[in-house]
Amino acid sequence: MGCWACNPYCGNCKPPKERPRQCPSCQKYCFNPEAKDCPRCGAELPLRVPPPVVKCHYSGLICANPCNKHKIDVSAKWHYMPCKHNTPPQKEKE
Repeated sequence: MGCWACNPYCGNCKPPKERPRQCPSCQKYCFNPEAKDCPRCGAELPLRVPPPVVKCHYSGLICANPCNKHKIDVSAKWHYMPCKHNTPPQKEKE
């Protein structure tokens, strides 16, 4: 059975959005991924936890923001399938 409505934080059919971070002082949730301080009280927000970089078994490519399709191994029955949501890892600046 499929989904009735898309939950952007689910991650089953496409990469999940970054979850909001909660301020340790005032408990407000901050949805801005670039924010370093709480917009309400100015306290420092907890650090972002990046998603793991994995080899996708669906597309055969390395993905830095995987959805749950990366767990589906299609190579045994078919060739790798193209994935329009593949996010290649960014090279770190020196």
